[in-house]
Order: sequence, then structure tokens, then C-alpha cells
Amino acid sequence: MQNLYVNETEEFKGLIKILFDEIKNLKKETAGPAKLLTFEEAMDILRIGKSKLYDMVGKKEIPCVKIDRHIRFDQKDLTKFIESKKGEEFKFEFNINELKGCNYKKNK
Repeated sequence: MQNLYVNETEEFKGLIKILFDEIKNLKKETAGPAKLLTFEEAMDILRIGKSKLYDMVGKKEIPCVKIDRHIRFDQKDLTKFIESKKGEEFKFEFNINELKGCNYKKNK
């Protein structure tokens, strides 16, 4: 009977620890105002060009905030986007039929 009580107590302690960890994470996420970045700053952070970023915004791959005619990016959203891309496997693929129509010079 006492062994059952010890197991329940340890389980309860574990649940309390998880709860406190979640509270700490929520405090980190909500601390302070959002840092909004300009289009150019987002391009610089992601190391991509203007047309690529416009394409990603249009496809809603990256969340943004539109204020009048200005597009802004939350720094936390960019960080989450970068973190989500870290686990992806890189594959380099191309279509040979697309290359057949290209004019290119052979090296001599």
C-alpha cells in the first residue's frame, strides 16, 4: 500500500515539473513586445533575395504582418521558420527535359 503511495507521489512530482516548465516557456514567449522586422531585414536574416521572399509570403510559407502598404515580419516567426527547416532533408533535383531547351556553351 505504501509503495503505491510512493509511485503516485513521484508521478505527481513529475507532472508538477512539466507544468512549471510549460509556464516558464510561456513567459519567455510572451515577454516584451514583438520585434517587427522590415522586408530588407528579413531578407538579410534568411539570406534570400527579394523575389524569393515575396514568393514565400505569397504562398504563406512565412507569416507576416501587413501595416498599410508595409510588410513586416515578427522575429519570433522567422526564428520558428528557421528551426522548422533544420530537420528537413536536402534533395537536389532537376528535370533534364527543362535543361534540353537551355542554350549553353561547352567548355573547351
